[in-house]
Amino acid sequence: MDVVELASSLIAYKTEIPPGDEEECAKFLHDYIVDSRLGAEAEVDSFGRGRANLTLRIGPPEPGLLLSGHIDVVPAGDPGAWSYDPFRAREKEGRLYGRGAADMKGGLAAALKAIETIRGRRLRRGLIFVATAGEEVGFEGLKRLIKTGQLKRGLAKFGVLAEPTDLRPVRAHKGLATFRITFHGKGGHASDPGLGINAIESCAKFVRELATWNARMKRASDPDLGSTLATPTVVRGGTKSNVIPGSCELIVDTRWVPRHSTAFVEEQMADIADSLAAKDKKFSASVEMLYDAPSLATPAVHPVVRLAESLSGAASEVAPYGTEAALYSTKGIPSVVLGPGSVNQAHTVDEYVEVKQLRRAESIYAKMISSVCA
Repeated sequence: MDVVELASSLIAYKTEIPPGDEEECAKFLHDYIVDSRLGAEAEVDSFGRGRANLTLRIGPPEPGLLLSGHIDVVPAGDPGAWSYDPFRAREKEGRLYGRGAADMKGGLAAALKAIETIRGRRLRRGLIFVATAGEEVGFEGLKRLIKTGQLKRGLAKFGVLAEPTDLRPVRAHKGLATFRITFHGKGGHASDPGLGINAIESCAKFVRELATWNARMKRASDPDLGSTLATPTVVRGGTKSNVIPGSCELIVDTRWVPRHSTAFVEEQMADIADSLAAKDKKFSASVEMLYDAPSLATPAVHPVVRLAESLSGAASEVAPYGTEAALYSTKGIPSVVLGPGSVNQAHTVDEYVEVKQLRRAESIYAKMISSVCA
């Protein structure tokens, strides 16, 4: 297979999360590695029903390069909205279409094809490839690898995450934390609102306070990454048109700059709820963190950034989104994000990656492997 054929094969696996179902795709990667006779130690790390990571190790134990990406994809949604079957890749006019083409089975394919270029070569440093499950819902797979000791501190000298960046190195991005705010009210007949406590109205008050909080955060902006922010993304509440809703749920996505932290934004969400409760005795809400991830702040002068800039021909930059590169960095593996495809294609209908970027990514990763490991 060439890189386009391999990416197409990966797209064919319906690894939407929820529920995940990454295991079959991980097994395919394992078999592909075995058939490629790379002399690698490949292992499928199964956990839960249909869930799995894939890890590969080649060469000596001396820390070298880590290449990584995730197997899962966001749901494709209504197939009828797509021009093509989202899980049957199609190449047309220099683009490869399909769910995950950009985010990020194209990047996984390019990294794996680059690894094939060292077949038979003697390495002076180790090479590691990691394909994770559950990245789109809080980095579940990678957190498991870390918790179980399969990914140890300092396992590699440099890390490169193949997320879509249009092949421009990303050295820093915000951290993230997602919260569920539950509003507690009292049901009653809608003909007399005074009989109950409307939980949806309580939710609306909280959302208005979030807007005020976001404006306040702009006064403490990071020069590269901008400000910490909170975005309401999902609301669930109410049972019937003539019933006062006794409960309501709000999902809030927060993105924080390196000067802040998950603890900071969690405290701020709780403070907003407490402040509203102090003003209104009928207001009641609880804050629960669902998942979080650290920020990435690899210095611009770090050797891994310089190497990525040199081989890509592009200056490093920063990004507003979060990636697993931040978790690798916390484990003593300084990392950058560099991959084929545009983040503007991620999570969209008719998602695609430019074929020329796939091929160029393969070349860049191969040169990285040669530079660091060979």
